[in-house]
Amino acid sequence: MKNFNLQIFAGERSALIRNMIGDYLEVSGKMELCGIGFTKLNESPGAQSDSTTYINEVTSSSDIIGYETEFPYEFDAIPSQKALFTLWLDGRDHHTGGDAQHTFVKVDLFNPIGTPSETAAEYKARKFTVSNEVSEFAGDGGQKITASGTLHAVGDPIFGKFDTVSMKFTEGEFKGKYDLELEAAADAGTE
Repeated sequence: MKNFNLQIFAGERSALIRNMIGDYLEVSGKMELCGIGFTKLNESPGAQSDSTTYINEVTSSSDIIGYETEFPYEFDAIPSQKALFTLWLDGRDHHTGGDAQHTFVKVDLFNPIGTPSETAAEYKARKFTVSNEVSEFAGDGGQKITASGTLHAVGDPIFGKFDTVSMKFTEGEFKGKYDLELEAAADAGTE
C-alpha cells in the first residue's frame, strides 16, 4: 500500500493579521513604532522585469531584474506619536534630499528567532533607507487632519533581526520559526 502525503489536510490555517508585522522609524537615534495613528502602511515590492521573445518562440521569457519598493501610508495627525510626526514635518517643512530620508525597519513579529522573553524578543527583520514623499494633508471642518504619502526605498534592504525589547537591529543571516520549518520540510523532501 502506497503512503500519500495529503497536504490539503495538514498544517495550520491561520492567516497573517496586519498587527503581526511591526514598522519602526528611526527618530533622533531611537526606533519608534509606526502604530497609533497609522491607518495604512503597506508594502509594494515593485518588481521590475525584462522580457525577451526569442526567434524560435512565440511566448516571451521574463526575468525579474530589480525592485522599486514603496511603502504607501496614511495616518491621523497625532503630534505626540513621534514616527508619524517626523513624517508629517517632512511635508510641512518641505524637506528634500537627505533631510527627507529615514531609517525604516520592517519586523516579522510572527517569525521569532528563539523564544521571546522579557529581556530579548528577536524577530526576522529588514532595514531600509527610505525617502519620504508626503502627498497630502486633508481634513474638512470638524474632521481629523490626516496625511498620506509614500516611503520610497533607497538602495537595497539590509537583512537581519530586530529586538523589540532593546529596539536594536542587527545585520546578518538569522532563521526564524517559519524559516526553520521550511528548511526542515525541504530537507525531508530530499531524503
